[in-house]
Amino acid sequence: MGYSSLLSLSLGFLLLFHCSFAQIEQVVNSQQRQQQQRFQTQCQIQNLNALEPKRRIESEAGVTEFWDQNEEQLQCANVAVFRHTIQSRGLLVPSYNNAPELVYVVQGKFNAYFF
Repeated sequence: MGYSSLLSLSLGFLLLFHCSFAQIEQVVNSQQRQQQQRFQTQCQIQNLNALEPKRRIESEAGVTEFWDQNEEQLQCANVAVFRHTIQSRGLLVPSYNNAPELVYVVQGKFNAYFF
């Protein structure tokens, strides 16, 4: 009985995390569409400024922060910036993105499994 309840609890958490990240991805995709519509062909940035995240989503295992894609210097570079901060022994559920990504790890290690 303990094993089946642990299994159902694990599946419930997996479903919850999957739905949460699907909602985050939907918000990011809508912002990307808005940005592409307003993208300017000429960028005239004289200097770069440090930006602060505009949106912060907290979860059990960490924090996800998003920067404003409508910021001129991000529009000019045509990038979307977000940061996952994962607590020790935390887990980030993998997700699919069909655009190139730059991933780096500040501390710890990154294990990627490709099937």
